[in-house]
Amino acid sequence: MLLPESKFGKTIQRLEFKLPLFFAYVSVLVYAWIRTGHLLPVLFVHLFFVLIVGIVYFGQEFLMFFFSPIFLVLWPLQNIFVRKYLKKFSQNAPTEAVVVLGHSNWFTLEGWVKPIFLKREIKGLVKLLEAKQQNFSFYPDSNISDVEKIMSNQNIKEVYFFGHGNSHCFQLSTDEILYYCDFNDPKYGKEFVHQVHCGLPHGKSLVDYVVPEKNRPQCFLFRKPINSGFIMKELKRRERAVLG
Repeated sequence: MLLPESKFGKTIQRLEFKLPLFFAYVSVLVYAWIRTGHLLPVLFVHLFFVLIVGIVYFGQEFLMFFFSPIFLVLWPLQNIFVRKYLKKFSQNAPTEAVVVLGHSNWFTLEGWVKPIFLKREIKGLVKLLEAKQQNFSFYPDSNISDVEKIMSNQNIKEVYFFGHGNSHCFQLSTDEILYYCDFNDPKYGKEFVHQVHCGLPHGKSLVDYVVPEKNRPQCFLFRKPINSGFIMKELKRRERAVLG
């Protein structure tokens, strides 16, 4: 192309793409002011651009912060609803399948404005477990010692870790993070482990450490960020597969 060889072309190449966008934004503000003669339309245009840029650059984090006053009320209520719902089921019992529920780190912003899980997700998991006709139990307030007992109990065949984490660790509570590499020992072997939380594209997961290779494709493990909608879709897919 001839453009990059010209002085103008080289100047264009040096420009950061955000700069012309910024001047376009300023031009729209000036136009809004000239056109209306009022500050309110200018403010609306400014807020619109801030919203768009925030979503583009910060995505989910920006939306989470934008709606945080609402979430600050809704998520504690969700926690109350989940606690009430869990009373219908066995808790802290070494059944065939157990569900370890995590908790947020209350020293982080995410802990206050991002839910650890929703009631509908727990209900979706219950429907799956009932479809599989498994005896199951929830561990809503477990610590690392409890998890060690769960993992070493050979009568427990299947374990779900439900909450916040990545491929390598799981947030049990504000003060306790469970590191999956600590279970790299045959005595912790399980038929299935399901990491129902976000994942990372690299490194070993708990599934890699404790589940036989032939069973790993059937485990809930995704090496990417996931959200409530994704979890619900996957739980329903698994339920349909069980029911045929």
